[in-house]
Amino acid sequence: NASIRRTLVSVGDVVSANYVSEDGSGSSHKSTVSSMPRANRRSAFFSKKNKSQTTTTTLSSTLSIRGGSAAAPAVDASTEFARRLLVAAVVTLLYEGALGHLLEFIKIVMQTSPPGTTYTSVLKSITAEKGIAGVWDGFIPWGVVQAVGKGGVFGLAHSMAKKYLQPFIDDGTLPEVVGLTLAGGIAGGFQGYVLSPTLLLKTRVMTNAVFREKMSLLKTTLLSLTIGFDVVKDEGILTLMKGSNVFATKRVFDWSTRYFFSDVFESLFLKYSATGKLTGSEKIAASLLGGTASTISTLPLDVLVAKTQDAKKAGEKVSAWKMFKEELDEVGWGGLYNNYMMGFEARLAHVCFTTVAMKVGTAMAYEYMYGPKE
Repeated sequence: NASIRRTLVSVGDVVSANYVSEDGSGSSHKSTVSSMPRANRRSAFFSKKNKSQTTTTTLSSTLSIRGGSAAAPAVDASTEFARRLLVAAVVTLLYEGALGHLLEFIKIVMQTSPPGTTYTSVLKSITAEKGIAGVWDGFIPWGVVQAVGKGGVFGLAHSMAKKYLQPFIDDGTLPEVVGLTLAGGIAGGFQGYVLSPTLLLKTRVMTNAVFREKMSLLKTTLLSLTIGFDVVKDEGILTLMKGSNVFATKRVFDWSTRYFFSDVFESLFLKYSATGKLTGSEKIAASLLGGTASTISTLPLDVLVAKTQDAKKAGEKVSAWKMFKEELDEVGWGGLYNNYMMGFEARLAHVCFTTVAMKVGTAMAYEYMYGPKE
């Protein structure tokens, strides 16, 4: 594994690390404090300069795990950002087209349907007239735009956030786990505002009964485009940002918690790893567990976004907080819980697989596309 993984242990334990050799060969070495010569041990513990250099090298490689290899050939910053943007966009588009859009479609329809709606009835309504092609309603064009933008915008914003947070982690102002979590949150918030219009348009298509009727893919696509123009013409261009504040806030918590919990589980796996590094299956398992914890902690915000952008509320000025309070007054805490748990399973699957795609998939894709060729 060309990426560096560091295991942090308490004082007195052996500190181990996998690292890339300084000669640029990319070979993996292991070192332990106990095996160092006395002079090297004194230097490692008492030389501030060496400590700073070691921290910087380890941190840079740790950060590079999310989207690329530490052993990739050196390139300028603009080229690196472009690479990460492309990798994130490609991975997200492939994932959303194959699975993500379907899970999100089912989730949104469930979250905006009356209590008692089942997954079976939702799937039947989606596929009754169009067959399996119905599951891609809203994917062309808005889902494609959102998928490319979602991965690209997030990848770029995440790389930039890591770049600017790294000095604060280097000098000890921010703990490493906090810095990495903040990078995910910042990227998520930026992504939320940029993609809010496409989410609204996609949600309008998914929750509009007209699109459940039998029609060709071309007609569905053209009608989806018409929805976008109608929203701007009838409700004003600012309507495209309806629910954007809630959505951006949700994305901050989405990606902060996904990265935080995933890193927590990765640390646990590393603690019990015999090799001192994670296998591919362990990374995927950590992302799945992190996605599960994130889903539970951000569920209310996700439901509020779907309800705010529902096609049935077109033309209405909707306050997320007011809507929440009105629903609470109407059905009480028990009813609110039942309503907000609708579509939970679909959201859980969507978040877990999205986390795997963005944390593990992008790293693998980057390695494949830009890593050293043997």
